[in-house]
Amino acid sequence: MTSKESVLPQHSELRIVLVGKVGAGKTSVMKTLLRSSEENDKPDLESQNMFLPDTEKCQRGKVKIRGRTVVVVDTPGLCSTEKTDEEVMEEVKQCVSLAAPGPHVFLFVLSCLDRFTKEDQDAVDIIKKTFGETVTCYTMALFTHGDELKNNRKTIQEFIEENNDLKNFVTYCNGGSHDIENEDQSPSQVTKLLQEINVMVQKNGGKCYTVEMLVEAEKKGKGSGVWKRITLSVNGSALAGAGLGGAVSHFVGSSVGIPAGVAVGAAVGGVFGAVGIVTAEHIKAKRCVIQ
Repeated sequence: MTSKESVLPQHSELRIVLVGKVGAGKTSVMKTLLRSSEENDKPDLESQNMFLPDTEKCQRGKVKIRGRTVVVVDTPGLCSTEKTDEEVMEEVKQCVSLAAPGPHVFLFVLSCLDRFTKEDQDAVDIIKKTFGETVTCYTMALFTHGDELKNNRKTIQEFIEENNDLKNFVTYCNGGSHDIENEDQSPSQVTKLLQEINVMVQKNGGKCYTVEMLVEAEKKGKGSGVWKRITLSVNGSALAGAGLGGAVSHFVGSSVGIPAGVAVGAAVGGVFGAVGIVTAEHIKAKRCVIQ
């Protein structure tokens, strides 16, 4: 049987996107990942601009961990007091191009210091409405402040079991759940997280969430009336997306950026509909099957 460490070849690139509400600890997780190179390499220049207290734009970083390139994209937090969730999600969607050809995992960041509230559930629903039902196949719940659980002699499983809504959400995630300790700066903690991500990637046949999936999610959502129509022209959005695509080409060093940017840009301007609630078993059986 394949071990967790050998799920993906050492030379393969792993692409991670951090999502969640404001204050969950996404930027802290990003710092931990970018500072965890076991070759003692510093993050590239692109990554050194990542340590911002409040992320308003998607931020992309890259680092080598045990010989593997790990790309991490931080996104603006949902449930902001300054912007509507619709406005925030317009920026969050850019993460797909910044992680071109697409993220292997969406880490939905939650804090062990807080109970899972309606606000958290709203954030979950917004992610699913925007990226489509398929996004759960590429999602893992990541809990910060795991050290607090240890201090209270409680496991992450016990913490999850205390709230039915949280338990249901984690059950939907194809990657399950994982927790990290904020005070632990050892490389082994990041290694364990990457191993768990690798197991999920193996379940998905090594495939990632793509721009095409995002476009398809928008098509299904048109006309549902759940989100207010975004007042941007398709042409204008396509140009903006193309500009972003050019930036991605610069970062990634490939030609995939521009077409990906155009595709995402063209996708903006539609409406996102509600995704029907189905059982977790149905999702895993029907949505996570790699064609």
